Amino acid sequence: MKIVRNKGGYVIRVTNNEMSVLRHIHDEGFMGIADQHEDGCGSGLEGAQKGILTQIINQTRPWMQVTDDRRK
Repeated sequence: MKIVRNKGGYVIRVTNNEMSVLRHIHDEGFMGIADQHEDGCGSGLEGAQKGILTQIINQTRPWMQVTDDRRK
């Protein structure tokens, strides 16, 4: 998820796969998803979505990243 900070607010850019993971985390709760993932149970995610979740849990991918600050 890439975030641009503007004078009047924020612009958030999310890919379709990231949005699916975000919705899933919102519906199930992060701790529930993390427990299912560690246990090897099906988390309801597929392919790239499961990869994104794995990277977030292992902290190898920043979940939110401010890429540009345009408040000047």
